[in-house]
Amino acid sequence: MIKVRNQDDHQLSLSTYTHRGKAMKIMVADHDCDLVDLLSFWLKRQGYDVVRAFDGEQAIQRWHQAWPDLVLLDLHLPKCDGFAVCQQMRSEMPAMALILTGSACEEDEVRGLELGADDYLRKPLSPRRLLARITAVMRRSSQAHPDAAVPVITVGPFTLDVMRHEVLRDERKVKVTPTESRLLHLLMTHPGHVLTPGVISSRMWGYDEVGDTDLIKTHMYHLRQKVEPDAKRPRYILTVPGRGYTFKVPVPGEP
Repeated sequence: MIKVRNQDDHQLSLSTYTHRGKAMKIMVADHDCDLVDLLSFWLKRQGYDVVRAFDGEQAIQRWHQAWPDLVLLDLHLPKCDGFAVCQQMRSEMPAMALILTGSACEEDEVRGLELGADDYLRKPLSPRRLLARITAVMRRSSQAHPDAAVPVITVGPFTLDVMRHEVLRDERKVKVTPTESRLLHLLMTHPGHVLTPGVISSRMWGYDEVGDTDLIKTHMYHLRQKVEPDAKRPRYILTVPGRGYTFKVPVPGEP
């Protein structure tokens, strides 16, 4: 269970993200009424506007009514689960979603990320860690693709439309999520460089910490499944044991 303490609030020193002078709006969608109430109380104290939902149907309805900037989404909502809610949001606009999961089921986390969720947190929640994830997601939303001076880039057989999240490999379209697009963009703009988990976390999620290696591995795995001719024998996105990942552009004629 999440605990809120006054001394923690002081140490967090939150600068609430705003849009056109208005506080950012967060929807908390969870079947646990006590958790929704507690999170709503805590987020309001940080200066956010909060929308609450207790099941999937209500989440979709209030999503259409309020159009929140970020959704804290429990996967196992009644009536309509979090997977369907996330898919519905993604089909309508580039929503920012942070998954809340009460289980250690990797398949749930992977499926949520595949549907386009930006990040996930396991319960019980730590206020400090939750805040770090929220501010990181908001930062990405307000500063989308700061490195994307050129909206379309080509490296080797890949062409990436940064703004549309569209990828071509050998002139064939590859469907990727916005998060996978950002990750591929990071790799393509640093060919031959080894990117450590800390660097990837900082550039992708805004964390000032080593980073969640499991989250990175999950995204790398699914990106390889989509862009590599043979994901089991990657040619482009390579793992450098003990260091991180690198993007390699094969020399013509190289096997």
